[in-house]
Amino acid sequence: MERCPCCNARLAEARQFCPRCQADLGSVLTSEKMARQWLSKAFRFWLARDPQMAILALTQSINLKHTPLALVFRDFIIKREYRKVLEFLEKKEYKVAKESLTLLRCLNPDNKLLRKLYGFTKYLLVKDIIKLSAQQTITIFDEHKSE
Repeated sequence: MERCPCCNARLAEARQFCPRCQADLGSVLTSEKMARQWLSKAFRFWLARDPQMAILALTQSINLKHTPLALVFRDFIIKREYRKVLEFLEKKEYKVAKESLTLLRCLNPDNKLLRKLYGFTKYLLVKDIIKLSAQQTITIFDEHKSE
């Protein structure tokens, strides 16, 4: 932390209290440290090819502190995972696509494209469920009719 969040005084080093206003900076410093730890975990999960855990860890990091590195990594993950979501939709794996989009939206809830694609995916999923239900109903009806 370079400046005190209370009085904007310049901080030469990480201190428990601001030298000017005496604000307790312990919680803020702890949050920054935790954000760095979660970001580190996110990188490790990503390198271990576990995107779901990487997204969850990165979400925790960003919730604690919006660092430029975390935000760049967030955008990188969204671009990579977005392609996978489109592949799921192409294969008509709507449930998997919806689950992936739910995670991505936690990572960046303000992303309009993710929000629209999530709505479209929900529509396709519901439409698929209704179609399947109708087919099952017709099958049951035909079975009873032939008895």
